[in-house]
Amino acid sequence: MRRQCVLIVADVSPLESHGGAARVIREQSRRLAARGHAVTVLCRESADVPAEGDLGGVPVFHYRVDRRRALAFAVTSITGARRCFRQVLGGREWDAVIFHQPFSAVGILPLLPAAPRRLYVFHSPAGAEYRLRAERLDGRRPHPGASMAGALLSRLERRALRAVGRIITLSEFSRRVLVGTHGRLRAPVITVPGAVDLDRFRPPADRARVRQGLGLADGSALLLTVRDLQPRMGLDTLLRALAELAADHRLTCVIGGSGELRPVLERLAAELGLSGIARFAGHIPEKALPLYYQAADVFVLPTRALEGFGLVTVEALACGTPVVATPVGATPEILEPLDGRLLAADNSPTALAEALTATMPLAADAGFRRRCREHAERLYSWERHIVGLECALEFEPAAAP
Repeated sequence: MRRQCVLIVADVSPLESHGGAARVIREQSRRLAARGHAVTVLCRESADVPAEGDLGGVPVFHYRVDRRRALAFAVTSITGARRCFRQVLGGREWDAVIFHQPFSAVGILPLLPAAPRRLYVFHSPAGAEYRLRAERLDGRRPHPGASMAGALLSRLERRALRAVGRIITLSEFSRRVLVGTHGRLRAPVITVPGAVDLDRFRPPADRARVRQGLGLADGSALLLTVRDLQPRMGLDTLLRALAELAADHRLTCVIGGSGELRPVLERLAAELGLSGIARFAGHIPEKALPLYYQAADVFVLPTRALEGFGLVTVEALACGTPVVATPVGATPEILEPLDGRLLAADNSPTALAEALTATMPLAADAGFRRRCREHAERLYSWERHIVGLECALEFEPAAAP
């Protein structure tokens, strides 16, 4: 493929230290650059990143937003992207622009000439995800503006999707959600599965030593999950499943991740008698994440809704660690070809507990752990993803609508 000048536009920064979308943007940016493309990223600021940054030779420009109120945040997410593009990047000639989320896309699209190819990476339906984030585990209703904000996000996302020449989804599940949410779109939709860095995430030479280094060598079966602590992630389901398992198994479950639900989940763990079993580790730094995957007997994915791909699933598999999951979103696409026993029968705590019980012997089987690694190598390398992305960029741009 010929070398291209590519602008990647997103509502999250590839320099952020957490989040699946940030990781996809980071890998796409640096790997396209490594293949000879001239890549630049424009994205919304984050609290833990500088105004301007560098991603292995890829310049990253952040625009500021007003986070004091939801409406101000939405408006400045659009106008900030537009202003930054005009001031810093507007005079450049682009061969292709890859959009990742709706706010920044809507901000920049009116400023683009017809020439650049426009591609949108659809991670999940923005409106539905916002409404799910607003749900509460304690039974109280979401804040009054959640439904309206979700509807606005859906409209902005549809506007962006209608203005591009190609749409990429990371799974067939996401393709179905895209069509169900936005109906027929003029742009072809191409599925390019997400991926894992097979060099960083790999089986350990000595798993016992890794556990010891993390302070987890207590002889119990080690379960791991790494999730944002929000309702759709199903962590309350995991805790209830642990309570069912605790009578017959010696367990430790490390729950990595941060979020406003942590106090609620910690109270639930205490109520269920899991104080010595469930360990809330908080945010696990990127550098330490492979070690936790390597140490675990089983990674658990108890998602309740909208698992658009699940980078953590293929990262765990690449480390040779089996993944037990609820049959939600794209997860069956990843796990069923490996072994159907890894999927719970449904989203209930009992079904998850039963699947974990059935998988414990597999977790101790060195041959099965090798199969997990081979499954990731065969289907989920970033090299394979980037080739698919480059192929998706090979089309004749249409006139701007």
